[in-house]
Amino acid sequence: MDEFDSVLTTSVYNATVISNGSDPDLSKCGQDILDFEPSCAEFLAALGIAGWILLGLATLAFLVLLILFLDTVTYVLKYTQPRHKSTTAIVISVYPVLGLCSYLGLLFQKANLFLDGCAQLYFAICMWQFLTMTLNYFGGESRFVAKMEGSVLPWKGPPCCCWPCCVCPSSEVNKSQIRFVKILVLQHPWVQFVVSVFQITFWLEGWYTHMKVSATNGYIYIYLIATTSFAFGLWAFIVGFKSSLKHLQEFYYVPKIVAFQLCLVFLRLQTIIVNSILVPAGAIPCLPPISPKVFANTLLNSLLLGQLVILSVLARHYYKRPIPDVVTLDSDAGSTENDDSGELIPFGKNVHYNGTIPITSPQDKDDVAPLLNQVITTSPPPYNG
Repeated sequence: MDEFDSVLTTSVYNATVISNGSDPDLSKCGQDILDFEPSCAEFLAALGIAGWILLGLATLAFLVLLILFLDTVTYVLKYTQPRHKSTTAIVISVYPVLGLCSYLGLLFQKANLFLDGCAQLYFAICMWQFLTMTLNYFGGESRFVAKMEGSVLPWKGPPCCCWPCCVCPSSEVNKSQIRFVKILVLQHPWVQFVVSVFQITFWLEGWYTHMKVSATNGYIYIYLIATTSFAFGLWAFIVGFKSSLKHLQEFYYVPKIVAFQLCLVFLRLQTIIVNSILVPAGAIPCLPPISPKVFANTLLNSLLLGQLVILSVLARHYYKRPIPDVVTLDSDAGSTENDDSGELIPFGKNVHYNGTIPITSPQDKDDVAPLLNQVITTSPPPYNG
């Protein structure tokens, strides 16, 4: 029996060595290899021809991301109503910016900590902009409350209030609740910025080692602060978009939020699985001089680049479709009102770009004539995919 086990173990070991082209046993990796972070030249030299192929594919993926972004943002800036231009442009920029961080992280392994902080910070900014874009689709806080009249915000949900013991507000939606949601989402980019500054400072001083849990290491404290801020920001963000789903179907809101949320899943969840589970478990091979940590970073950045290309194609498809200016309220019929920005919203402004604006009096004709010209001249071409 012992002889059989020995043969079986040897066979499995040899098969693993052949498939990986090297010895995957982490015990064969000395501390000098585990701590080694190669430069760009050293990294490409260690991978050989595979490294140049990987670099070529990564460059192609990043260029595709850039082209898709430029095409989409050109359409948005040319045809989208003014209230949506800036927020939409920032939201769709999340794909090339995260792609840039992944591309540089693939080449410059020593800069991965800094680039990961940049990616997390920019995504936090885009979360705030996506919430702002959502409120702009309604026409502001006042119109959001009017549209949600008689309903309650879906406070119960992950990651903060998914337990039965959570006590959540049961009153109808009001402006105070909307502003509370905005504050929770807005705090995240600010906290992430401060945390990133301390993280890089501690790392340069030798007080920060990634994934090392120790009372004298800054990692655990920075991780707890950043995670707490992220949890509250994500909770408020989920409350905001869940309450908006059924009211913003004509804005293609569901596919837009799916494409955005999947960025979060790929950016954070993949990293947690690989760095916190697979690397400590020894599932990531050691290929001297490439350590499991460098191998994991290469895997994560390569995966994220490919995933971002797919999400960017999906986002382009829906952000290039014509949408109304704001949602229509029951009180909009034959009336005008001011949104939270002080801009006048006539009834006819809530239609898809067909130039149809109801006129009920001579005064209305004078008021809407400039608007009619604007709508006609900015009407987007038919979408062909």
